[in-house]
Order: sequence, then C-alpha cells, then structure tokens
Amino acid sequence: MTRKSDKAKLIFLLLYFLILTTERVISLVSVFTGDIAGYDFLDWYMTGLTVLSIFGAYVFILTQCRFKTAHYQNGKVSASPTPESDNFRKLAVAAGILLLGGMVHTEGTIPPIQFASYGMILISMAIHTAQCVKAHGNGLLRWLSFGYIVAFSMSIPVVYHTAIELSWLFIPLEILVSAGMVAMFTVMLRGFYNGDGEYGFPVLPFVGALIGDAAVLALRWNEEINAFVLIFICVTAVLFITGKIVSARKN
Repeated sequence: MTRKSDKAKLIFLLLYFLILTTERVISLVSVFTGDIAGYDFLDWYMTGLTVLSIFGAYVFILTQCRFKTAHYQNGKVSASPTPESDNFRKLAVAAGILLLGGMVHTEGTIPPIQFASYGMILISMAIHTAQCVKAHGNGLLRWLSFGYIVAFSMSIPVVYHTAIELSWLFIPLEILVSAGMVAMFTVMLRGFYNGDGEYGFPVLPFVGALIGDAAVLALRWNEEINAFVLIFICVTAVLFITGKIVSARKN
C-alpha cells in the first residue's frame, strides 16, 4: 500500500510538470506567432521568465534527480539505492522553478489548464499528508500544515499589466512579490516533502506574504479588486493563527 501511495504521489507531481509545461508552451507559441512589435518591458520580462523557468526546471530535474530503476543482480531484480524522499525534495525545487513562469500572464495564457496543473500537485501533497498522518498520527496539525501551504500558494499574485497612474511602482512591486512568494512556497514545498507533514508556521514568510499582498491589492484596488488573492491571503492568515495555536498546545 505504501509503494502504491508513493507511486501515486509521484505520478500526480509529474502530471503537474506535464500539464503546466504544455500550457506554458502553448502560450509561448501564441507569443512568438503573434504581434510582438508593441511589446514593452513587462511583456518581455514575462516571456523571458517563462522560457527560463521551463528550461531551468527540466535542467534541474535532469541533473539532480535520480529515479529508481530496476536492474538485475545475481539473477534477481533490485532497485537503485536513491531515496525517494530525496527525489521528491528535488522535484519540489523544480516545481517552484517552473511555477515562476506560471505566475505571469503571458499572451495565450489558459487559466483552466493552469489550475488543473496546480490541482495535480495539491493531490500529490494530500497523499503525502495522508501517509504522514497514518505513520505518525497528529492529523490535525498535519492537515493544518497542508492547508496552510496550499492557501499560501493560492495567495501568490499573478503578474499582470495595469493602467493605474502608479504603474511605475506597481509593476516592479508585483514582480518582486510574486517571485518572492514563489521562492518562499518552494522552500515550504521542499521541506514538506522532505519532512513528516508538519510545518512549523514561521512568522517571517507569513508576514512577508501579508505585507506583499496588501501592497499589491491596495495599489490596484480602484482599478480591479483581486478577489482571489484577497480571499486566500485571509485564509492563509486564519490557518497560520490556528496552526500556531495548535503547535503551541502540542508543545
């Protein structure tokens, strides 16, 4: 049963890469077959980041991950000694690299396909959480940890164009907040797969996300209220406070 769970966890994580990469390639085809004459700095930043994120993610996988392969030894089938947890930890880093290119709204972006890819990684995380609860117990804290990391990831703002007067301030800010939160999520995801499903709920990433999202939401409030980010940063805050309380009671 454990082997089946590990296999399912890996399959869903790999589906994230397959689906998001497909969507990002479709978007890049739309970019380079369209009218790029009027592209500004932000357009080229988003396009360049998408290309680099795809390239970087797969170079990282090819150079860092070592999957188990069956081979014969003394007439018997055995597997390579590479620990699965090590591969999941490295795949988490690659997932974060690819996500950098998923958090920019390039020409031809297909949000439903992007959400489908994110759903795959969430299923993989849920399987890991269920495994950890079964092995170590303390389901409340582990599922709170899962929920918090998921909510945090959903509160990452996507980089968009804007017509506000303070666009000169907003655009660099949204780039910084988006990339910074992806980096923090990647660290969380790496620790999540490498650990036993519990998250320590450190203050710094939460405060950084709260301030960053608040600034992005406030600057663009009169143009458009990003309800998705607003809802999920509120959910993140509730789960953070709850997680700190439950962790304190456990200790």
